[in-house]
Amino acid sequence: MSRRMPADRHGDLLDWLYERGKRRAAGVPEFDVERTISRAYAARDAGAVNFWSVLSPAERSAFESAARMQVFAPGTALMREGEQANEVMVILDGRAKVCLDEGGRERFITERGPGDLIGERGTVPGNVRSATMIALGTVRALVMTTEDYTAFIADFPGVPDLVKKQTYDRPTGRP
Repeated sequence: MSRRMPADRHGDLLDWLYERGKRRAAGVPEFDVERTISRAYAARDAGAVNFWSVLSPAERSAFESAARMQVFAPGTALMREGEQANEVMVILDGRAKVCLDEGGRERFITERGPGDLIGERGTVPGNVRSATMIALGTVRALVMTTEDYTAFIADFPGVPDLVKKQTYDRPTGRP
């Protein structure tokens, strides 16, 4: 069953999606139209996307079920540059700094905080971490293996678009 929204109701959103390369397919799979429209508006209006806040309750529940809770003490590395990328994390509480090793000197890039998905760029098999993340205070995070994350995004095919939005919109501190 296809449900079309009146152009005057969502025309601005459709224009915004079109500008970003989204095209209407000839066949549209079944999906929750209102939730999809709501997410698209949230992504457009929010600027940088907070990954955790835009997940649906079912997506959050599935992520929590597949992940383990871990607490990192201040100064502890959540991830280290050059290490094998075996996990992704969602920071629930606290902040972490992202830094690079440049000839033995630490170069600060940016910070990540509550709701941010981290380590997602390393989910391709064989990838290594491109930066180190250090807890600035106590950090509480959901930690998921990259294998479980791959299964999670297969079960929720809309999630990769949310991740892309977060990744493209957040500051990297790189030239």
